Amino acid sequence: MELELFRHDLIQTSSSAKGTLVVMPEGEERKTQKVCAGDLTGVVQCFSVRKGEIGMAFKTLPTPDKITSVALGRGHNQRDRIFVAAGSQIRGVSKKGKEFFRFNTQLTEAITQVDVADLAIWSSAEYVHNMYIEGRDKAFYLCPDRINAATVLPLRSATELLPALACQDRHVRILTGSDIALDIPTPAPPQSLLYTLESHDSRRLFPDAKQLLYSTDGGQLVQLLVDGDAGRQGWTLPNPKKLGAIKAIYAGVDFTKTGVSDICIGREDGLLEIYDADETGTLTQVFSAKLNESINALDGGFITGTAVQEVVLQTFSGKVLAYAPPGGGITVQAMDRSGRPVVASEEEERRAGYAAQVTRLRAEIGELGGQLEGERSKFSKGMGSNALLAASAPFTVQDKCKLEPDEACYTLTIESSMPIFTVAIQSSIALQLLDVPSNVAIMSRSPPDEPNGNLTLATYRCQDATSRISVKFKVREGKPGTLTAFIIPNVSPKTAVSVTHRIKGLCLHTPVSEVDAERPTNEMVVTGTFDQSDMHSWLSRLLNDVPQSAASAESGSAMLHYQNALLGTQLTCRYSAGEARFNCDLITTLGHMHEHLMKEATAAKHRVNVSFSPNAASLRHSVAKVWPQLEKQRNLRRSFLLLGGLEELRCQDADVSYLSPEHRQILGRAEEIKKAYQEQPQHLDHLVQLIRDLYLDYCKMTGINTFKARMPALDQMLNSAKSTQAEVLELMLGPTA
Repeated sequence: MELELFRHDLIQTSSSAKGTLVVMPEGEERKTQKVCAGDLTGVVQCFSVRKGEIGMAFKTLPTPDKITSVALGRGHNQRDRIFVAAGSQIRGVSKKGKEFFRFNTQLTEAITQVDVADLAIWSSAEYVHNMYIEGRDKAFYLCPDRINAATVLPLRSATELLPALACQDRHVRILTGSDIALDIPTPAPPQSLLYTLESHDSRRLFPDAKQLLYSTDGGQLVQLLVDGDAGRQGWTLPNPKKLGAIKAIYAGVDFTKTGVSDICIGREDGLLEIYDADETGTLTQVFSAKLNESINALDGGFITGTAVQEVVLQTFSGKVLAYAPPGGGITVQAMDRSGRPVVASEEEERRAGYAAQVTRLRAEIGELGGQLEGERSKFSKGMGSNALLAASAPFTVQDKCKLEPDEACYTLTIESSMPIFTVAIQSSIALQLLDVPSNVAIMSRSPPDEPNGNLTLATYRCQDATSRISVKFKVREGKPGTLTAFIIPNVSPKTAVSVTHRIKGLCLHTPVSEVDAERPTNEMVVTGTFDQSDMHSWLSRLLNDVPQSAASAESGSAMLHYQNALLGTQLTCRYSAGEARFNCDLITTLGHMHEHLMKEATAAKHRVNVSFSPNAASLRHSVAKVWPQLEKQRNLRRSFLLLGGLEELRCQDADVSYLSPEHRQILGRAEEIKKAYQEQPQHLDHLVQLIRDLYLDYCKMTGINTFKARMPALDQMLNSAKSTQAEVLELMLGPTA
């Protein structure tokens, strides 16, 4: 079943944060529901649609603090009360726009989520979660890692609400006061979290369980069934097309009329999807729409009419849109020439509604144009037409640099509230920039400027109007650096915003919950005068996604597990005060760690001792991990080099039956080979260098001094498509002269 939903543009706010739009509850009278939205300028505005016209209920003045959360009260008499979080302050606003409550939490972090029920207030910031009763501290919880989302749910009784936190360290935690009631591990870091009154557990395996829906950073949607004793994972919506992460979830409208609410999700790449859950728990997509910017909030109700319910959303740039099924939406009653209503089809009334929207928008553009001319006139009279104006950046940028484990590459996503003109990339380390098919920008590279430390310089110039651009790149481990992007919008005067991301030394390692204990590993032991917090801080500057604080086991040691996204090798870090042990099946990783830890210890003036226990079996294991990729890239390069001559032969003689089957197969796959080679022209050199470094590190740590004589032969064997894995290992581990 495919749904037909019609888009309606309602209002335009300034740039918005995640979760800053709510739909007010229905009143006693049969009227459309009001929509309340906040933005990053501190403005809260509430509007409704009456007879095809948008009427503003109230609009507050701008404030210095950005609005980061908008929620409705959950108490019996609070359903129509709006609670807004801005900075460290929580404000209450009535449905008429009058402020009736103001509470300063005195937090040093900005509040990202607020929930209110009667006298209780729950606030979540980046790492801390607080509960207040009548404005006084009731409970406090310091999360070991970043809090990505939060909500409250009636887990034990309808009157007792407990907070649920989606944490970056791959856990959903449900709290009772300052203590953890349930600690539920997740397969990936959860990003969004929603409690739904209605369960999508169609088989009713756990009839008393409460349903939580959470999304992961990989774009999956997961059902979590929670009761007082445990949390159980239900169905999972996969993401085979590698779409963007889910930023907003809503389940309150039954478009498909199956008796169970449909699930609406909004992704950071601008994709709106609606899914229907059948009796077996299988999700079927019934609607999708593509926007050009990320969706930050979702809700639903009777927005433009009272006949059918709709879904309403808010985008990053501040657009508030509604999607209505047939029978809903903004329509205009058809009139004859004398102004009397006449009978017309729904499609004709909808077209008339769109025409009325266009007329209204043109009138608004005319008003804005008049205001602009007035400001220009004032500026010309006061400063002169040739005066130079120092302007700050009039736009907002949100960015994200994320490792894609499946591809072992990074994706830098940049989104602007204004159309992007150019993005300039600068990096202190060498990056292999890759093509992104969805980009509407042309990339041009500049030669490296090594004296000034700029090893990568590139520019992306947008040909079409777009406010979102992605930069994909590969990077080698070992050398840390920084990546800076300068975003220039397509507006005047030209200004720029710069964003900087730090690329760490072991940037291709991702955290995992456990490792394979049967693998042969090398061990590095570091002892010294450091304490556990020192080592934790040093590792946080080397590895991604290290929790803010070290989580110690009963033995007093903290433990971290990581996996290399490119090779699949694993790293275990176990450390306490005065001692740290590192086990890895790739000895090069330990070499990078040794170099980093020595620099950190020297800077902190700590005396440390390091010992290595290399393992020859781990060298064989590591080469076996790299070899399939090396062999594939060698064959690809050989085919690409042969292709030029084979195509020349085919131009001279169309009949190529005299060629060998292998050469004919290469000609048949000509486009595939060219595309694969052009996407990763340096990948073979990268793999060859990786095996060379692996051998050099092994020799250094085992005390072998004759490795230099073997390096020319090793280079020749690695680049030759005829050499085998056994021959390379025999050269590496054979008897020394």
